[in-house]
Amino acid sequence: MSKRNIITALLLAGFSLAAVSQTAADVAKLRKEANAGNVKSQVALGNCLLGGKGVKSDFAEAAQWFTRAANKGNVEAQFNLAFCYEKGYGVPKSMQSAVEWYTKAANKGSLSAMNSLGHCYDEGAEGFDKNYAKAVEWYRKAAEKGYAGAQFNLGLCYAQMKGVDLDYKEAVKWWERAAAQGNAGALYSLAGSYLLGEGVEKDTAKAFGYYLRLADSGDARAQYEVAKLYARGEGVPQDNKKAVEYYTRSAERGYAPAQLALGRYYDNGVYVAQDYEEASKWYLKAAEQGLPEAQYNIGNMCFNGMGIARNYEEAFLWMEKAAMQSYPPAQTGVGICYYYGYGVKRNKDLGRQWINKAAAMGDTYAKETLQKLK
Repeated sequence: MSKRNIITALLLAGFSLAAVSQTAADVAKLRKEANAGNVKSQVALGNCLLGGKGVKSDFAEAAQWFTRAANKGNVEAQFNLAFCYEKGYGVPKSMQSAVEWYTKAANKGSLSAMNSLGHCYDEGAEGFDKNYAKAVEWYRKAAEKGYAGAQFNLGLCYAQMKGVDLDYKEAVKWWERAAAQGNAGALYSLAGSYLLGEGVEKDTAKAFGYYLRLADSGDARAQYEVAKLYARGEGVPQDNKKAVEYYTRSAERGYAPAQLALGRYYDNGVYVAQDYEEASKWYLKAAEQGLPEAQYNIGNMCFNGMGIARNYEEAFLWMEKAAMQSYPPAQTGVGICYYYGYGVKRNKDLGRQWINKAAAMGDTYAKETLQKLK
């Protein structure tokens, strides 16, 4: 199954600061109660300090309060202290200590701790080896008790052959359970499964439905996927206006591939009025996030003065960034800049080297350019 970029927070789901006090007066009251030995107040105060709620963030003090409450057997404190050790918040980062405290919380029935234990064994760390069998064991314990994050992670184990045999159908089974609870990672994975026909019969309409559910909740990546399906007419009737709408939503939320796609639309005048200034705006946003095609495109627009003031030096810098990522058109562009001295000190030999690199990677324009330089 194709790899899916899942935010770590999905793997760690369970740690929340939403319920802590918000005002300085509340924090003062909690501190008084915590000093008097009230365990619940110790945990609440730790949450305030960790999240900066009603008080300036202080990870070290937060960890101290979690430790006091954890040593008295409070499950939430044990989980939170484990989290601090895993991330190095207020205590030296230690996966061993994290696992120790997660295990104590898990053995008392904390599903979020079981899931986090699975994550620790799944990911490993310096001085702590991965153990996929252990990861599956803990994910399964939480998943069978209905914990959505663990159901999603267990599905990933089956899809990626981690600690279990490869089994897409089993992966889909667990993702469906997690998706029913609104787990975003599971919704993404199910969309991919139906799009590729892995573990299920291929069904682009169902894939579109899963992406749309996420997209309409404001997820930028899903908005990009929905736009692509509208543009191609896959799983849904082709609708170029809808494609532009969803690309725009995604781009405005900062998703670089959507910014690049939207830039192309305005650059080429596809389904929108051609607008080089608008195209350069979106190319630049994507380029600043490191996308090589966008870096080349904004460089090319700088070079030609399209939608942006002509600036050979700026053009060269952007093309060089893309060329260093082995993007052939940019390698050709850098070569031309060096060969003729556009925005950089002229160096014909270096120019030929860059153009040769692009030609070796199959760039047609590079091959044509080499013929002209003979």
